[in-house]
Amino acid sequence: MPGERERRKKLLHLLAGIVAVAAVLFLSVTAWRHYQTSRAEQFQNRLDAVQNGASGSFEQISPDTPLYVLVIGRDGNTPQQVNFVGLAAVNKEKKHIDFIMLPDNTKIEGRKEKGIQELQDVYTEGGRTLVQAVVEDMFHIPVPFYVEFSEDTFVKMIDMSGGLPMYVEENMYHADETGTTDINLFQGYQTLTGQEAAGYMRYIDEDGYLSRTQRQERLVKLFYADRQQRFGISNMLFLYRFWNNVDSNISAKDIAALAFSFRHVPAEDIHFYILPGENTNDGATGGKTLWSYDPVEGQKIIGATNNAIAPAPEPPSNTP
Repeated sequence: MPGERERRKKLLHLLAGIVAVAAVLFLSVTAWRHYQTSRAEQFQNRLDAVQNGASGSFEQISPDTPLYVLVIGRDGNTPQQVNFVGLAAVNKEKKHIDFIMLPDNTKIEGRKEKGIQELQDVYTEGGRTLVQAVVEDMFHIPVPFYVEFSEDTFVKMIDMSGGLPMYVEENMYHADETGTTDINLFQGYQTLTGQEAAGYMRYIDEDGYLSRTQRQERLVKLFYADRQQRFGISNMLFLYRFWNNVDSNISAKDIAALAFSFRHVPAEDIHFYILPGENTNDGATGGKTLWSYDPVEGQKIIGATNNAIAPAPEPPSNTP
């Protein structure tokens, strides 16, 4: 019958339409899943490249993943030691840097059969690569980037900048093993030359390594504040010209671009920390005073750098 055939024809058309819609939905879901998987794989590949320093550029993969940079300064002694160790968490996206200072006499233990060591002696044993590995173990993060200064390159940086105006808080004097004076600073406001600034960074008073670390932190912050008084293009060119003097896997182009992007970031927005801990002096250290760091508090600082730990809320104001 014509009516029956017409109903069957409409039913077949309806079924064909349903099958077509289902096929389109299936293909769309499959394509979306493939796209998401590809994005996840690309993200992981970029993350792996950044973490192992093979990314070829100084770029973040997300605003919550800063670029961790080991900054060390080595002395001119034989054998060489480090007298400056810092970990910078650079967040280019949020225009923020967290800088963690590690005292030279930080106690390092648990390295197979090495027993207790000082951080400065780790450099003597294995150079920057070993210090980098030890810092990664301390904070449980990859530290793919590094900047290494010699005393001469630090001196050159300060001199190229025209010296550093600052207040020296006490008289500082030191003579080397031959009796030659190598540090001779007087208390008061002055503009330090590169050599004088290096002496300020190296000087150890009766308060020991912690006091030196606090002075080093102060000088770094003052140097940043002094440079921020210049034009952004001036800082970019300054670092581009200077950067070939340091040992780093960050290119001169990338560090110059970083300086320019931070041209409006005041020193108050660069947060400095000293590795949490306390001085210890017991039989296990052979009578030496070492900085015994607190790994839990250290992880809290790292958590704050990558938003794993939210900052504490501001207390309510009592002001009406």
